[in-house]
Amino acid sequence: MKAMKVLALNYITFVVVVMSMAGLYSCSTDYMAYDVELKDGIYFASDSLNYQFGMQKGEDFAYDMTVRVLGTPKDHDRVFGVELVADETTAKEGLHYELSKSFIIPANKIIGKISFVLHRYLDPEITQHPFVIKMKLVENDDFRLVMGNECKLEFSDTELPRPRWWSERHFGPYSQMLMMDIYNYYWDLETTHPLLFERIVEEYGRNLEKAYSFPYQQEIAFIKYVITPAYEYYQEHPHPKVDLPDPSTLL
Repeated sequence: MKAMKVLALNYITFVVVVMSMAGLYSCSTDYMAYDVELKDGIYFASDSLNYQFGMQKGEDFAYDMTVRVLGTPKDHDRVFGVELVADETTAKEGLHYELSKSFIIPANKIIGKISFVLHRYLDPEITQHPFVIKMKLVENDDFRLVMGNECKLEFSDTELPRPRWWSERHFGPYSQMLMMDIYNYYWDLETTHPLLFERIVEEYGRNLEKAYSFPYQQEIAFIKYVITPAYEYYQEHPHPKVDLPDPSTLL
């Protein structure tokens, strides 16, 4: 009798386990079948981005917001929808940025981008405070919204402090824009006069970080190869922030 009870108990346990597994399998297949019918999701990789022009060379800079697909790659390009959140955007298109009009997830990919060109020098206000571009994703025939459907890009060109090597006698009043031009002409020496550049770097550093005042040991080289081309450029392209002395008066 005891053996029969144990056998019956084992049988009941077996039935419960089998039924539970069947239920789980049913739920799993039901979910899979339902999920296949859904459009792929799309979302921003980050909801907040910050960009500083810093010490980069140039006036216009490419920058991308990354979007990702929650789903599988397809064998064709897919368009995703995006809109500007106007009431939370302080930057002006054409003055502070340009926006690409193509919003594509390429074939066999699950990552796309919203591409901008950010303008550094068209609005002097960019040195005083950051500007904001806010975008939001929009559902369309290819994609549904799942999470993270808004992204804010904040960018600025906050004025860097005047470096120790800046000499008004040689460069005129300080401005970050002119400082970057001075750096760029200086860095050009690495290509045009590599031995001279190597000597200056050894003494003053690649970014002149070792210079505690104007690099007078290389004054002639700076006037000839850095200050003179900068002066000639701004003679042809005047800018209110730049008032370079005539290099011929410096020696």
